[in-house]
Amino acid sequence: MIQNKKIDKSAKVLFSVFKENNVDQLGSEVLTILSKISSKSQKFKQFLSTRRIELSKKKEILSNIFSETLNQSQLDLIFCLLDSIDFNCLELMDKKYQKLMQDSTGHINVTAVTVNKLSESELFDLESSIKSKINTDISINNIEDKKILGGIKLKVGNVLIDGSISTKLEKLKQSMINK
Repeated sequence: MIQNKKIDKSAKVLFSVFKENNVDQLGSEVLTILSKISSKSQKFKQFLSTRRIELSKKKEILSNIFSETLNQSQLDLIFCLLDSIDFNCLELMDKKYQKLMQDSTGHINVTAVTVNKLSESELFDLESSIKSKINTDISINNIEDKKILGGIKLKVGNVLIDGSISTKLEKLKQSMINK
């Protein structure tokens, strides 16, 4: 619980500072890059977290590693973060930060679970329909799941709309058992 509060507070502070300095998008990119790498490499996460390596040495090593892939602004931002955040919580902090970014822009992520992947036109129609109902910008992630048998499960923000055949059959089964 205390750890979650610490992560929330850190993400909010980063968001506030980045927004104030007009680098919120850059901050989002950097946090996501670091989060992905550290989630795949425990050694990288340990390198970022350790106090045994001097800050100047870390900066030099990171410059060598990322010189081909990141621009100077991104590197500078990483250098600022090195002494400011707990890299052991980076993945959770990144998720919280991305949520804050979405909330600030009014953007909502929608997950559509279907038996088969939706075509481009179906995705466009679904997106248009949802946008007209909630009047905000959305992005749709389509997940294929054969277990739902048919229909669709939508997760719009925090709201789950289950129109799957498997759920309808399960409800029918429960109502027959209860009679």
